[in-house]
Amino acid sequence: MVSKIKREVNPAFVYSYEKTKFVPEEGKTLLIMGQTVESINEYMDSFPNQAIPAGWSAYWGVPEFKGIKESHKTDSGDRQNHQMLIDRFPNTVMHSAMWMVGKWDVAKKAGKGDYDKVLKKYAAWAKSIDRPIYLRIGYEFDGHHNELEPEEYVKAYKHIVDLLRKKGANNIAFVWHSYASEPYKNYKLSDWYPGDDYVDWIGISVFGHAYDNSDFGIHCDNVLQFAKLKKKPVMIAESNPVKGIYKDNIDAWDQWFVNFFTFIYNKNIKAVSFINQDWKTLSIQGIEEWKDARLYNNEQISKAWFMETNKDRYLKQSTELFEQLGYDKNEK
Repeated sequence: MVSKIKREVNPAFVYSYEKTKFVPEEGKTLLIMGQTVESINEYMDSFPNQAIPAGWSAYWGVPEFKGIKESHKTDSGDRQNHQMLIDRFPNTVMHSAMWMVGKWDVAKKAGKGDYDKVLKKYAAWAKSIDRPIYLRIGYEFDGHHNELEPEEYVKAYKHIVDLLRKKGANNIAFVWHSYASEPYKNYKLSDWYPGDDYVDWIGISVFGHAYDNSDFGIHCDNVLQFAKLKKKPVMIAESNPVKGIYKDNIDAWDQWFVNFFTFIYNKNIKAVSFINQDWKTLSIQGIEEWKDARLYNNEQISKAWFMETNKDRYLKQSTELFEQLGYDKNEK
């Protein structure tokens, strides 16, 4: 099954990075898994003998300091707990997603400083964990579901980065994460961009993009070209074959995973986060048609997944990981 993956790297996407941090060396990709306490526990129970990924995903919202130091059950019915991942998995990075939307004036309030007390707590916590954090501020900023006006988003993003830097949270890499689909109100991608000094990484989501398509469409390509222009590394910040993984066939592998991995090689993707999730268990508006897409639903697919991700290309948990990412504990 893995022989179907094309591993040629397009030289157009091999370029020098500027104003960034915690980037794997050439030919390496950081492997991250997520995204809830429940799904991560299920993943570990199902694959106890497999190498532990290099990092784990967790989520929180800028209005409240919840799901960071203690377990928090969200409105969608899952639990988030950053500290649990830190305590349970040494020598891994933290992939932290900060929810921030245009609705309910959340972004506007963030830009005005209404949530500064929350951000100061997050900064203190970030410094305490002594490992790289990849922070996605207002993830999927251009998605219709987030209703973010570019001006409000940029102001909030820059305010958040400025505050976290002022508080000395130097172990944070800031990720500007696009939905990589038709943008909200057809704004230009650059309208949301806070500037080179505020962005370490550029992220994309890969859900329906990868079905029967190894290119992922014009909107995704626009993000990749923008990243190249800005000389930033690219991560797949969220990904999953949302049409489901079924026990009785390997269609998901042939129709989604082959394109997914081919894309990682071809576009020189430097980090990838896979969401191991049964979407039917979550109450999230807009994903009512998404299915159960956990790796262990199909033994052949899970074996092929590990056959690929166990390659040296994909960085996993190790005592050398932080050094491989250029993380200097003395700078935190």
